Amino acid sequence: EPPASNVASSREQELLIRIAALEEKLSKSEYVFDIVVSPKRTKSFKWTVNIEEATLVGLKEYIREEYNPATLENDGAVLRFVSNDVKDAERHSPRNDQDFCKMLRQFVSKDITKFTVVIETPSKAFSDWSFPKVCQLYGLGESDDPSLSVFPPFTCEYKELNDDSSQEILRNLITELNARLKTIPISGNEASKSQYVCSYLVAGANLHEGKFELRPEKNITGPNGHGPVDFAIDLLQTAKTVGVTEVKDEDIFKGIAQNAVQLESALSNRKRKASEMEEDNVFVGKTFGIITDAKEWYFMECSLDDQDRLKFKLSKPVTVVYDSENMGGNVKRVLGHIAWLLEEVQKPDSASQSEERAIKKPRSSGNLTENSLREHS
Repeated sequence: EPPASNVASSREQELLIRIAALEEKLSKSEYVFDIVVSPKRTKSFKWTVNIEEATLVGLKEYIREEYNPATLENDGAVLRFVSNDVKDAERHSPRNDQDFCKMLRQFVSKDITKFTVVIETPSKAFSDWSFPKVCQLYGLGESDDPSLSVFPPFTCEYKELNDDSSQEILRNLITELNARLKTIPISGNEASKSQYVCSYLVAGANLHEGKFELRPEKNITGPNGHGPVDFAIDLLQTAKTVGVTEVKDEDIFKGIAQNAVQLESALSNRKRKASEMEEDNVFVGKTFGIITDAKEWYFMECSLDDQDRLKFKLSKPVTVVYDSENMGGNVKRVLGHIAWLLEEVQKPDSASQSEERAIKKPRSSGNLTENSLREHS
């Protein structure tokens, strides 16, 4: 058996070697980490960084270049870190760059070279948004008690529906609505009203047969909101959500607020996908919303200006008076607007840099004006 002094000397030597190796590690500033981004990503990417100068903003920019996730579009997005080492199960939440560099040094000292970045956003459920809060979020007006006039007017055009096929779809819609009136109260709750709204949307999609899919309760996530929407309208050619319908039983202001956040979410997802496909092109896509209690119908447009800032426009309401001599004309008016919107969303999302950013609308047989509303209400 070796003398105790030799054993101690051997252990000291081993410890000195380990300390020297650690000092060599820590004296080096630049390291390569394997990073997995959560949610939805499983494949890692390499990130080379000076751990003494690393910043949270810098990592966000790097992730944005790699994946451009929708969650990073929110200015308040927070990064959480989980190492892929079983010995370090702690969830790290650095509050500033100093804490971030400290965490990276700890990872290096423990030979941790792979970790997961969890992107958390302060976005809330669509149903939690109120009208004043949405106006504040998007800079619409300055009043603490805003009105609908804070939205620039949207001239929602319409199709006349004079061809035989459109006339048949319109007749079937009116027949279906009359059948519902006999069994489902039009003044009932939100679920009852959704039955009527669904009939209009199905008829609108049938006017563009084979091009759209109606997705009730589809979950959508965006920079400022998440959750199921009453009806999403997906363009089958691109599998992208191009329209969102919000059904409200009473508070139409809240419905408009929710729809604005829903449209931003759908638009941001489309823009991200378009950027991945066509990097050199300018995004010119739009999303359209319908807010209704089955009697009053509002139409909303969401787009981006030349500096990628959100723009919203809101139409005046179209009213359908059921069980009246004007019902047929009212229903035709609403369906005509839906048909026009579904025609608009089939336009390309991108245009080359040399093209004008705004897509000019074709001449239409009519638009949503106060005079036309009086004529058909």
